[in-house]
Amino acid sequence: MHKMGGSTENLSCRGSSSSPSSSDDGTSTLAIDGEPKPSSGDLAKTSREQEQESSEHIEALLRMDNDTISNKVAGYLRQLRDAMKRPVDKSWSECYGPEQLTELHERLAIYRIIGHELSEGMKIDGLNVAKLKEKYPPSILYENGYFQHYEDALEWYFNPERFEFAAYDDYQRLVLCNNGLYLDWDHYSSNFNTYERDLAYVKYCEDLANETKCDKIANIAYLQAVKIALATCTVSAMQVRAGFKDHLRSIQFDYSFHKDFDGVYFELWKRVAKLKMEFTDALLDLYRNDMFPLRNNDIKIELDSTRVRLHVMKKHYDFYVACIDEAVPEIEAHQLIKEAVIKMTPKPQTYLDYARNKLQIAKDIGLITKSTVVSTSSE
Repeated sequence: MHKMGGSTENLSCRGSSSSPSSSDDGTSTLAIDGEPKPSSGDLAKTSREQEQESSEHIEALLRMDNDTISNKVAGYLRQLRDAMKRPVDKSWSECYGPEQLTELHERLAIYRIIGHELSEGMKIDGLNVAKLKEKYPPSILYENGYFQHYEDALEWYFNPERFEFAAYDDYQRLVLCNNGLYLDWDHYSSNFNTYERDLAYVKYCEDLANETKCDKIANIAYLQAVKIALATCTVSAMQVRAGFKDHLRSIQFDYSFHKDFDGVYFELWKRVAKLKMEFTDALLDLYRNDMFPLRNNDIKIELDSTRVRLHVMKKHYDFYVACIDEAVPEIEAHQLIKEAVIKMTPKPQTYLDYARNKLQIAKDIGLITKSTVVSTSSE
């Protein structure tokens, strides 16, 4: 077993003991200790050179044994936890008084009205919001129960259990409805992340998808995931683990249900729509020519099935692909089929999807404004 000691380099966030600097989008822009800032020469590197460096870095990781990788991960996680430590917030027990609660209800009512207007196809800008406040004075808001009934037709609502406590902000009170696709809606909806934390988590997951190149080797990919998080110190160790787990699950799902199916249905479309072949004959042609080895088993099951109701590929073709006219250019048809394949087997939505949707809704209803972003990034 390798000792932790000096074998794990210090990747602590620069300035983690004080308030971190942030970019305009609310995410931290901290650098890693011991790593020089990029010079103009570095920025001029060709993509080929960058790819070569990435490849060499991955090869170095592959040469590590499991103990070394485990030790590095443990060290980085400890640095991340230390960097993310915050003083205990004693304000959680503070409750709003009657006047503050009334102000809260009036504010949330305006958000509901905006959400309702948007759902009706109306466009809302800053001027319209000001007019809405004139149109709906406090007395009207009160008489209409603060328009809480509008939430029945929206894809979101404000959790009344979070009204009383002063420590919550309006973003934390916002909860998305269960659309039937979320992998763990009960968990996601009970989360009270702030706007900044959700924004940071989305950024982390996007970096994770773009920068982890060893998806088939989980321990190495996890090491990369922790280093990505440690570069900014804006997501917790728990979020790192959850995001990484969801990332691997997403890769596995795409491989199992999406990979190469766009090619299968595209070739079927060319044969059925353009060459007027029967669906079964076209499918058999793909199988005999071994055009998509990864999907041969799926094709064989479809061909061997004697029950019509089990002909999943035929049903998918008829519903999603058969409507594409033979005159459609092949490039366009292929793109349409790629989009259709995703609809054939929808991927379960993770907290990343939940956070993205919530961030967008908060922006649409004016809960998150430019001034909000500027004020949070300057904290």
